[in-house]
Amino acid sequence: MADSGGERTKTRDVDDLLADVDDITADDGDATTASSTGTTDPVTADRDASRERASGGTDQGGSRLRERVGQLFSPRAFLVALAFTAVGMALGGIVPLPLVSDVLGFVGVFVATFALGLVGDRSYYAEAGVASAIVAGGWSAIGSVTLLAVGGLPALAIPVVTAGIGLVAGLAGHYFGRDLRDGLTREL
Repeated sequence: MADSGGERTKTRDVDDLLADVDDITADDGDATTASSTGTTDPVTADRDASRERASGGTDQGGSRLRERVGQLFSPRAFLVALAFTAVGMALGGIVPLPLVSDVLGFVGVFVATFALGLVGDRSYYAEAGVASAIVAGGWSAIGSVTLLAVGGLPALAIPVVTAGIGLVAGLAGHYFGRDLRDGLTREL
């Protein structure tokens, strides 16, 4: 690549620039990398170490992000919570009486997330809450599909309210399950 002066310029990649920054800001601890990389030139050794840190840093940063997301929301635990709450809602809704089956469905969600909190090795509040809201809202929407088709937007409030109640039931169940687990596993 030629510039206006007729001289050829060399393009530098990000790793070289990071190595130069590390060379400028290097402290005494970086001098030991020369012996570990096998080179005798400390500048070259510092550049090599900087490149290794730069390339390894992106991999570690990505894995740290996955770790943090995994700590906040586990897809596997979500699927288990979804299955538990669906079974709990179905078992609670077996009773053919309209209002009783709805209340027992929420009791089923509570019991399912209670069991999840009791057997889980860590807390899964986000997974239990989202799964409970999805199952309860979906169950209500399926149960009142004709009302939704005829009623339109105002009838949409029913599944939304039901999802909110399911969310509260799921979080409460998981909380009490975690509390019982903590009480059972704590040393006296």
